[in-house]
Amino acid sequence: MNLSKLIKILVLRNIKEEKFLTFLSIIGIALGVGLFTGVKVASDRAISSFESNIKGTSSYANYEVLDISGIDFNEHVYRNVREIEENSFPLLKVFGYIPEIKEAININGIYTVKTIRFLNISTLADIDFENYYRQINGILITKKFSDKHSLKRGDLLKPLVYDKEFNLKIVDILDTDSLLSNTVVMDIGNFQEYFKKTGYLSGIDLDTNEKTIEQLKNILPSNLRVEKKEEIFKNQKALIASFRYNLQFVSLIAILVGIFLLYSTVFVSVVKRRTEIGILRSLGADKKTIILLFTIQGMVLGLIGSILGIVFGQFAAYFSVIAVEKTISTMYSTISISDYLITKSDVLTALTLGLVISLIASAVPSFESSKIRPNESSREGSFEGKYRKHQKYFFLVGVLIIFSGVILSYLDYTYTPFDFPFLAYLGILLIIAGFTFVSPFYLSIILKIIKRPMEIIFKAIGRITVGDIKGNIYRFSVALMTVAISSALIIALFTLIFSFRGSLKGWINKYITADVYIKPASCRSNYCFYPMSEEVINKVKSYSEVSGVDKFRALQLELFGRKVVAGFADIKVKREISGKRYYESEYDEVLKEMEGVEKVAGISDYLSLKYGFKKGDLIELGTPSGREAFRINDIFSSYSTTSGFVYLDRKWLKEYWGLDDATQISVYVKDGVDVDLFIDKLKERLLPEYSLEIMNNQELR
Repeated sequence: MNLSKLIKILVLRNIKEEKFLTFLSIIGIALGVGLFTGVKVASDRAISSFESNIKGTSSYANYEVLDISGIDFNEHVYRNVREIEENSFPLLKVFGYIPEIKEAININGIYTVKTIRFLNISTLADIDFENYYRQINGILITKKFSDKHSLKRGDLLKPLVYDKEFNLKIVDILDTDSLLSNTVVMDIGNFQEYFKKTGYLSGIDLDTNEKTIEQLKNILPSNLRVEKKEEIFKNQKALIASFRYNLQFVSLIAILVGIFLLYSTVFVSVVKRRTEIGILRSLGADKKTIILLFTIQGMVLGLIGSILGIVFGQFAAYFSVIAVEKTISTMYSTISISDYLITKSDVLTALTLGLVISLIASAVPSFESSKIRPNESSREGSFEGKYRKHQKYFFLVGVLIIFSGVILSYLDYTYTPFDFPFLAYLGILLIIAGFTFVSPFYLSIILKIIKRPMEIIFKAIGRITVGDIKGNIYRFSVALMTVAISSALIIALFTLIFSFRGSLKGWINKYITADVYIKPASCRSNYCFYPMSEEVINKVKSYSEVSGVDKFRALQLELFGRKVVAGFADIKVKREISGKRYYESEYDEVLKEMEGVEKVAGISDYLSLKYGFKKGDLIELGTPSGREAFRINDIFSSYSTTSGFVYLDRKWLKEYWGLDDATQISVYVKDGVDVDLFIDKLKERLLPEYSLEIMNNQELR
């Protein structure tokens, strides 16, 4: 009998007869593959967005001049840079948010004459440059962005930029793949005039070599540095690495469930087809043929599940992109992901993953099927009976594996030897594997305990049920682990959510104490890095209902080559007013020290764990005046960013950074003032002129 007929008789018949198990296996594989694919697509697109933002409009450049605190700097330095390196391209950039289409845009002010030729525009000769230069608010948008939102030449975009709404006129459309779809281009002169940034630059792109870089370093002021774009991207990518791998690890658990389900299906097929296998063996079929038949069954189910998983993955990718974009923009920096479609590469990866899963899941039962001898075809219990004598051995091996997993997880939690928790993840997988080995012994004990009660309650049905499970202990153990893993994942997530919620509630009560919070509406992150207009702050202070205003300034500082968020607050206002609403003697002592003349700072738990900082240690921060050491007087939980947070008093902002502006403000009102009515007054006065987000305490919570 040829192989095709055997496949039809054994494989396809098994699939047809075991409809329920087949359905479960296909769904299990589809969910695992789909979830993995959706997460992969979302995280890949996020990384591409980071990379495109870093490359900007100068994808050819390999270095960039930046301010060490991530703020705009004086343009006079460009003259000196250009004398050393002609291939230098000044730029101004800012993110804007368009409420009408709910999308962020990356506005780039470029030295058009020098930069435009590097954008690989197929229709460069057709661009209306005369209008582009003449219109102070004239912009060029990408064809992808135009097609997505049905925009055309002459249309107006009304983005929120800084703390105001601006009108940008679409002069022309760029047909290029070298720019991210949400990139908007302006001439740098028009940008400076229209956005009132005359005399400032955000950066200078360079196409140069290391020898020239050394020369540039000697002439740059202390507040500027030259960074390799490759290193900038590497650091930005590292920010979301743990975020990405944590999501993929969760999808891996879903894949494990699919493996157990498929294993069970193929195993049941082997057990039910023992007679046919015995007959085939007696007719001369070799072991390889038997293994191949049941492996094909697993691969067929895996292929069907993978194809369904790709469809599910496309839906998962759409929602994952939305969630990832929002999370990264909130926790790290603003990004825009417009592409959520699965590529050919993603499809190939999904199919490969599904087939590998199927091969792994069907390998053991397929191998066991080849061990069935012709004389076993009438001995129903021989298949399971061979393993009963090894049950205690499996139990001991399982306990050893569980113990190893616990040790690895504990070591990773206590000592964190790697940036990424490899040991913790390996420990979890070992624990799952260990419980898989232990489950037959565990199920045997449970059956002994429930045997008598089952016979009393269900009579003959209970006796038959217990006997059937006992006779197929290993098959039911696999089913048990499928349920156990799924249940464990659900319980773990619920525990994490409620534990996090409790911790977050305590953090909010301690740090979110102001009555009103105001920030630019264009800011989509927890921390804003573009300053608010001083007029807004003065107008808020002028209200008789106000008892104090905490001017908060966020900066991005470098610590051990990584970006961390530094927050500068008016500690005096915070201590005098918020202390009346939330008082804790230890926390009050921390604020009192910060208010004093000694250079002290608080840091988030993340920085303490990652770099081993303790209270009393010194932390060195790069400032325009050089590196300054601050004594750590507080280590606290931070739920507003995961890149690390340093908390300081505003006086150091003025002394070492030469700044006295604010990116967000917290407003405290006097006792007895109706906060909602006060917010209405603020909106009535401020919103016609400024684009602001004004929230009360409860809204922010």
